[in-house]
Amino acid sequence: MATDRDIRYSHAVLPARVLEDSEAEREMGPVTRKIKQAESALQQRVDFEALVSRIASTFVTLHSEHVNWGISEALRLIGEFVGADHAHVFRLYDKTRLVDHTHHWSSNNVPSRLCSIQGRVMDEVFPWAAHRLRRLDGIAIYSVSELDMEAAVDQAVLRRAGVKSVIFLPMAIGGELVGFLGFDSMNQEIRWTQDAIALLNIMGTLIADALRRKESEDALRKEVSFTSGLLNGSGTIFIVLDAAGRIVRFNPAAEDVTGYTFANIYGQTPWATFVPGEDGLLLERAVHRLVNGAPPMQREGSLVTKRGQRRVISWSKTALLDTDGAVEYVVLSGLDVTETKRLEAEVLNIAEREQSRLGHDLHDGLGQHLTGIEFMAQVLQQTLERAERPEARDAEEITTLIRQAISQTRDLARGLSPVVLQSKGLAVALEDLAASVAKRHGIQCTCEVAPGCEVKRTDVAIHLYRIAQEAINNALKHGKAKTILVSLKPDGQALELRVDDDGRGLVDSAAASKGMGLRVMAYRAGIIGGSLELVQPSGRGVRIVCRVG
Repeated sequence: MATDRDIRYSHAVLPARVLEDSEAEREMGPVTRKIKQAESALQQRVDFEALVSRIASTFVTLHSEHVNWGISEALRLIGEFVGADHAHVFRLYDKTRLVDHTHHWSSNNVPSRLCSIQGRVMDEVFPWAAHRLRRLDGIAIYSVSELDMEAAVDQAVLRRAGVKSVIFLPMAIGGELVGFLGFDSMNQEIRWTQDAIALLNIMGTLIADALRRKESEDALRKEVSFTSGLLNGSGTIFIVLDAAGRIVRFNPAAEDVTGYTFANIYGQTPWATFVPGEDGLLLERAVHRLVNGAPPMQREGSLVTKRGQRRVISWSKTALLDTDGAVEYVVLSGLDVTETKRLEAEVLNIAEREQSRLGHDLHDGLGQHLTGIEFMAQVLQQTLERAERPEARDAEEITTLIRQAISQTRDLARGLSPVVLQSKGLAVALEDLAASVAKRHGIQCTCEVAPGCEVKRTDVAIHLYRIAQEAINNALKHGKAKTILVSLKPDGQALELRVDDDGRGLVDSAAASKGMGLRVMAYRAGIIGGSLELVQPSGRGVRIVCRVG
């Protein structure tokens, strides 16, 4: 394939018209005349080279916003120098199938009919020239009227435009045709020299490069504008970190939430500034894993604003690669879900209070009522026994059934409202829960509480109790477990609640992890600032681990 430097010229498409010598030249001797003509041609070439060099220097420093002006000015300078009436730039697209007229200069400020060529099929407008231009051949037509029949379509188009002579020069980038230049004469036929055509080729390359640079910069500017609009206009927090975790971009939403300005936060790490404690450590580890090739990840965490307020953020983390495939940036995008979490927690607390009320009603209302019926049934049974009536056995059975109903009612009340949780604390409540499960279901359910595991916050104790309760229910219902161990122990500065079972495990871990029970447990853990982890040890069983800082 021909390269930019290999462009050939069909400058002898038609014989050059012999121009008549001036009277002064005729009076000269033949040798003198040839010397003068050579000197004139040399001077013209020098001037032309100087002009092309000046235009090239201008294009090098020209900002993309002024490229169109630069092209129009170059067309004017070159057109005037070579004596053309019009100069044109035609762009090709759709794999050189379609052609658009994009730039024009006229010596008399009168538009050419060639300017109307927009979105036309190249092979329908200039089929003869198109074939040669795609071969990167330049074309110099000295006389349009003398074109052969094979160029009849091109001839008709040029005649309608009033063109008598024209040069077409390919614009190529990397050996691929991207457009062509046109210089035409409408008043007379002109014989352009081979040197002039060769120099005009340089203009084709310069203009092609300028247009490519403009399009690239325009596309980049458009992409930057879109990205900036997305980052700055969105309510989503966007924080861009370099590979070392330093902040290099901080959008207005991030400024609003954190209270820090980009100028104050630039170059710092989130975990050293506004993501403290365990959340900061987890974020730092996540960024490190992303830099080392980990896939995108999501997690809820908290940040502390400049005023000391704690906000809950739903983070998404992903890595951006450079051209070599290495991680160049890490993007943190987040939504402030503090208010949502507060409302959800309030709904959950309302449900918890309603559940507690039902538990108290069962215990103090139905439970007491059944206890009274049990007492009356016992009296009836004793009366019938003293009278040696056979109905005494039926009364005894009724008493037994009522006693069982009382026991079930108390179990329900305990599950709905663990009174012992408020009176004696989480540790005793978990031990009572394990004992109740073992008795009711006939399995081995035990509880181990390490010393010093006192939970002072009532809401934390309630949610941990509910997580343990849900984990036990899952182990019984789905795992068919026969042995369950509930443990509560310190884990550094945090508290760890663990529920292990020997059930059949999870057949589909992905589906199970999206189950309502696990989602509720994870939500409860998030409300109290903890995390929930589901583990399947080797063999049978499931382990639920909740850690609260």
